[in-house]
Amino acid sequence: MESKNYNSIKTIFVDLDNTIYEKEKGLLTEVSKRIDLFISSRFKDIKNREEYRKKLFDEYGTTLRGLMIEKGVNPEEYFRFVNNINIEDFLERDEELINVLSGIEQEKIIFTNSPREYALNVLKVLGVEEFFSYIIDIRYLDFIPKPSEEAFKRLFKGRIKPEESMIVEDYEHNLKPAKKFGMTTVLVSNENNTKYPHVDYYISKITEIEGILRK
Repeated sequence: MESKNYNSIKTIFVDLDNTIYEKEKGLLTEVSKRIDLFISSRFKDIKNREEYRKKLFDEYGTTLRGLMIEKGVNPEEYFRFVNNINIEDFLERDEELINVLSGIEQEKIIFTNSPREYALNVLKVLGVEEFFSYIIDIRYLDFIPKPSEEAFKRLFKGRIKPEESMIVEDYEHNLKPAKKFGMTTVLVSNENNTKYPHVDYYISKITEIEGILRK
C-alpha cells in the first residue's frame, strides 16, 4: 500500500447498512426479510426466491435494480413496502459514534443504495444526522447502484476529488471501483479475514476510522 498523508483527506463517504451501525443489530436482516415478502407477494411465478434474488444481485448490483428491469417494478412502491420499518426496534442513540464523528473535521457524506428517507431515519435514531452534510441515495444515482462505476462517477462531478476522499464500506466488492478512482478504501467487519488488493484499511466498526485519520 502506498504511503499517504491523511491530512489530504477532505471528504469521507460512509455506507449506511451494516457500516454506520453494526451488523449484529439486525436491521439489514429485517430489510432482507421484507424484500423476500415483497417478491413472494407480487410474483407467484418465482419458485425459488432465494436463487432469484442472488441472480438479481449478481447481475444488477441490487435486487431493486433487477426487479425494475426484469419485472417493471415501481421503485417507490418497493421502498414503501421494504423500508417500512420501525428503526427504533433495532437501533438506538450511539454515544460512542456521536463522540467520534464530532471529532472528525472532514466532510462526511452518506453514500447508500437505499432511499434517502430510510437513511435519514437511521441517522436520526443513532443521533448522528447533524454530522453528515449530504445523503447520496439510490435516487440521486438514477437507480444505478454501487458497485457500478457509473455510481462512483456521480460523486466527482463537482468539487470533490477522489484522491482527497475516503470511503468506508462493509462490502468489499463496492470498494473495487473506489480504489480504481483513487479513493482511500476502508472495509468494516472483514469476517473472513481475506486481504484484498483494493482495500487499504480494515476495521471492526465505524468508530475506528478516527485512528486511521490520525496516522
